Amino acid sequence: MVLVAVIAAAGYGGYRWWHERPPYGPEVPAFAATAEQLPSGDGQELRHHGHTVFVRKDEMAISGSITWRPPAGRGSDWDEDGWFMIFVVDKRVDLMPPRVWGTSPSGLEVVSGGDGVQNRIAEKYPWLRGAGDIKTDENTWRDGGMTLATTPAAGEVDFIAMFPPIPVGDPARRFVAAAPVTLSDIMIAVAFVGPDRQVYWAERVYG
Repeated sequence: MVLVAVIAAAGYGGYRWWHERPPYGPEVPAFAATAEQLPSGDGQELRHHGHTVFVRKDEMAISGSITWRPPAGRGSDWDEDGWFMIFVVDKRVDLMPPRVWGTSPSGLEVVSGGDGVQNRIAEKYPWLRGAGDIKTDENTWRDGGMTLATTPAAGEVDFIAMFPPIPVGDPARRFVAAAPVTLSDIMIAVAFVGPDRQVYWAERVYG
């Protein structure tokens, strides 16, 4: 029985290693990123990277572009090829903005929102702890800001991230990144999530 248990454990360990082994590393896509600060808000609309956004008074906006080489032989099926999650983080406070939009010149879908896998990313990569939920007390966690996700086949994502001011007496805003913010405060990172929600790797691409 001991021998059977050892063989079973070794088999599971081998399967897990194979299952969590990334099909390629971050050096293959060779990420590059740029960012710029848009004019401060005074109740105006801005058109940028295909988005029309309304910038409220004292709100700040940062736009950027992330490019990479789509891995050869990989399609655009998230269920087969996994997906890239793109994080815009205020590294001063390890928080993400409450609103971020993205598009890809490839025409492939870019989703804005959040996903529970972010907590495993934050746990695996402490420098990216801003990707995960925020602990409010011993047994309570709260969602933070928003992130982007797209297929590795996209090759490029353009985004706009919005940073609102913190209203006086609004403690809830401590869960999201807020104005004032500058480019030197910003970090952009990409994490590769596998089709079975494996966290393959994360790469810091800006800031």
